Amino acid sequence: MIFARYLTPAKEHQRLGLVCLGVGRQQVTAMQFEGRVLGCYQLTLITGGSGWFRSGNRHAPRIPVQAPAAFLLFPGEYHAYSPDPTGWREHWVLFEGPTAAAYEDLGFLDRAEPVMSLGGVRPLRQGFDRLLTAVEPGAPNREVVTSAIVHQLIIDLKTIRVDEDGSRVVRYFDEHATEPLTVGEHARRLGLDEAGLRSEMQRATGTTPKEYIVRTRLSRAKRLLLATDQSIHEVARNVGYDDPAYFARLFSRRVQQSPSEFRRTGQTSGQP
Repeated sequence: MIFARYLTPAKEHQRLGLVCLGVGRQQVTAMQFEGRVLGCYQLTLITGGSGWFRSGNRHAPRIPVQAPAAFLLFPGEYHAYSPDPTGWREHWVLFEGPTAAAYEDLGFLDRAEPVMSLGGVRPLRQGFDRLLTAVEPGAPNREVVTSAIVHQLIIDLKTIRVDEDGSRVVRYFDEHATEPLTVGEHARRLGLDEAGLRSEMQRATGTTPKEYIVRTRLSRAKRLLLATDQSIHEVARNVGYDDPAYFARLFSRRVQQSPSEFRRTGQTSGQP
């Protein structure tokens, strides 16, 4: 059974930053896609069966695909894939836009890891079911609705891919980011070397340990500035900065407001 629907978003829809160009599902047997290059992104979810995938060039090694799994196709990149003789069941979606490129920069769409083995596919399967409903004839606002669903699919894919080590690292830094330790010291606490910590953090959050620490500290500083009457010096120390002047400069550069301005405008505007 083959089902496919294609969309042609208008210029106004392109301003959403990410648009769905097509969606489908099928049972594939004895079919091989060889040497294709797309002008957009494609996410394919394999819910049953097995096969192989390669990308980059025709001499790249074949990567085994065993359901449940997903693979990504990137614009302008050579790819080939095929199910085994017994076939596989797939869902697919085509999408494009500058927001898709931003997701790639953030590590949500990874060219270095196009094939992903998944422990479960329920959120992704539900997302594809919603897509199939959203593109039915007569469905209202289909370009806007499908854009929102593709956003969620990308987020769900990232969430499913984060393994227990990655989750452990995030939980650790959420608790210990304000402590005056180097990245190396944090890594040793976690039983990792610095390269291993960077890899786990990149996989889990799309950023580096140092950057995650800074963001976490600034988020806590915002909360303290709005929810307490602590001085700027006290807030700086409580989020891990012994030098309040450095904290104020960092805060101003990242938030585009000084700590005192943020406190004043946040209190009047109800900013969380």
